[in-house]
Order: sequence, then structure tokens, then C-alpha cells
Amino acid sequence: MTGKQDHRSVAQALYQLDFYLKTVGFSFRVKDLYRAAYRELRGQHYSDEWLDHLESDPRVTESIQKPFTTHTIAETLLLTGHHPILREMMRRLREEGIGFTQAYIAGSERRSQG
Repeated sequence: MTGKQDHRSVAQALYQLDFYLKTVGFSFRVKDLYRAAYRELRGQHYSDEWLDHLESDPRVTESIQKPFTTHTIAETLLLTGHHPILREMMRRLREEGIGFTQAYIAGSERRSQG
């Protein structure tokens, strides 16, 4: 992956994650996670304004039309070095007493009855 592809895949993953958080009704959004994960770490170089512009990039917004799961989002963020966002999300989920599981249903043969 090139740097440009990395940036796009991170933007898409964050957009998907924000969509997921909003849809499920969590009390926090991606910008909250990003701020908690990076504000202190990056100090005066911190900026989260770019997150406000994700919806203006069709290459980012079209990612909602493709299949995604919390696993694919987490995988992208881990591969691109954004594990602090995931750690912050897990911390918040624990604080709020929220648990989640992920199921993959690829299909199964029908069992005969009898």
C-alpha cells in the first residue's frame, strides 16, 4: 500500500466506524475516540479537523456501500498504526458496560429432520 492508499483506507475505516457507532447508538463518535487517543500524544501538532471532511470525499463515502465489519475496520486501523483509537474504543465500551460479539454466517447445509 502506498501512503496515499493508507490515508484513504484509514479515512474509509474511520467513516465506517463512525457510521457503525451512530447506527448502534453509542454515546461517542470517532472524533471523540480520535481526540482521546491522540490529543495528548501529538500535543501542539494535534488536529482532528480533517475528520469533519470525510463526508465530502466520494471515495470515502462509497466505502459504506461495500461490505464491512468491526473486524475489517479494526484490521485496517491496526495495519496502519492506529491502534490507539481501538484501545480508546475498547476502554469506553468497558466503561459503559457494553459487550459485543461478531458472528460470521457463511452458510450451512440444511439438516435433515427425523
